Parts: sequence; structure tokens; C-alpha cells
Amino acid sequence: MRWRTSRNTRDERGASAVEFALVVVPLLMVIAGIINFGVVFAQQLALDNAVRAGARAGVVDTGKNLTTETTNQWDSTAIAKSQTSGFAVTFPTNTGGVGTTCKGSTYGKNMVVRGEVTSKFLFPWPLPGMGQTITLSSQAEFQCEYQ
Repeated sequence: MRWRTSRNTRDERGASAVEFALVVVPLLMVIAGIINFGVVFAQQLALDNAVRAGARAGVVDTGKNLTTETTNQWDSTAIAKSQTSGFAVTFPTNTGGVGTTCKGSTYGKNMVVRGEVTSKFLFPWPLPGMGQTITLSSQAEFQCEYQ
């Protein structure tokens, strides 16, 4: 059997390198997005846990400073402190909350604790219009059970 060779065939060496170059940029953007989402999601879970711990400490009357308790809980999480700034805890009373303690409150009132933090993305977004930070917030509300 004879193989036919033609003089008009194209040389396809290097075609896979070109295809890789075209695919690698969107692929890296997807991978960076997945990693950014994972880190921010873990930070949101840590914020939820810290705010919930602060509200619970206020409801069960541990005698601790709630801002310190919430901040300590936030600081104890390794993923929380990485890439974040501006951690703030508030005790809003305009939402029916009792403030920083349930002491002297009427039965059924709620302890409301809000936390907010600014998270920086691990990998910067190369797309225009996308910010490099995101503000995470969480709120925990427990019913006061003592007066």
C-alpha cells in the first residue's frame, strides 16, 4: 500500500499551543473566581458564627463584653482575618433590639447583634466594573429569657 502525500497540506505543528493560549486565560479566570468565592464564603460563615456567638453571650448573661466576645470569636478563625478589614459590631435598638444586654428588658424582647466586615478578593478581577472588595454583613437575633 502506498501513502499519498500532497504538496498542499498545511503544517499543523503549533496548533495545540495556539489553542492552549486561547483557552488558558478564561480557564484561569474561572479557577480564580472559584477560589475567590470559596474564600469569601468561608469568611461569611465565620462572620455569621462570630455574630451568633456574641448574641448568644448577651442572651445567656455571661457577664462578658459582647463586642469583645464577638471580636474574639472572629479573630479565632484563621480564614476570617486573612484579606479582611474594618470588622465592626453594632447592637441596633431601632429594630426592636434591647442593646448590649438583656438585663432589665421585658420578657420576649430580642437581642440583635450585627457584624460587618470588608473582604478583599484573593485574586483581583480583571473585568471592568468589578470592585476589588466586597462588604459582608450578618445579623443574629435571640430572644431574651431573663430580666
